[in-house]
Amino acid sequence: MSPQRSPLVVPLGDIADAQRGYFTRAQAARQGVDDMRLHRAVNNGSIERLDHGVYRITGAGQDLHQTLRVAWLRLSPDESPRKRTRRPHLWVSHRSAARLLDLGVVAADVPEFISDRRIQTGADVVVRVRSNGLERSDWIVRDGFAVTTPARTVADLAAVRMDGGHLGSIASDALARGMTSRHELDLAVGGKVDIASIIEQATGKAL
Repeated sequence: MSPQRSPLVVPLGDIADAQRGYFTRAQAARQGVDDMRLHRAVNNGSIERLDHGVYRITGAGQDLHQTLRVAWLRLSPDESPRKRTRRPHLWVSHRSAARLLDLGVVAADVPEFISDRRIQTGADVVVRVRSNGLERSDWIVRDGFAVTTPARTVADLAAVRMDGGHLGSIASDALARGMTSRHELDLAVGGKVDIASIIEQATGKAL
């Protein structure tokens, strides 16, 4: 029986489709799929277990952001796909945001997030808590994630003291692709970083 016709996959179809084939144990339980059925589905190859409580439909296709997506689902397993991008309390941020937005050349091996509440995490992720969360103007939806805007990402990376060369490369890419403006960048960093200076450091060209 193909994964598309599996009795397990049918009740999870809408959730998995909205999450590139991924789903959590908590989401499955809400659809009446218990642990025994999950275990059997893993054994017969209908689904793959990727992490504690996170699964994916077999054959769902390549995902360039699998590590990030698995961490994102694991940290908030009960939330629906709709809530994750409409009323999120967890946002992809910092280096992970730059990588997701394809800005600059950034090592982002450890998923990074901002949350409006404390979350139990492991050493394989970084979650920075901001009790008030993010303003709606500070995040966008990209590839199914709620992620900080280019300007917010530059400001966040400046706050953790990313070196000027890498930061300037991210800012330069965002400007060149029309993803932000000089005014938005200046407002986001609040005078703590000279945008023109870091871009010149990264590109060798004055802004």
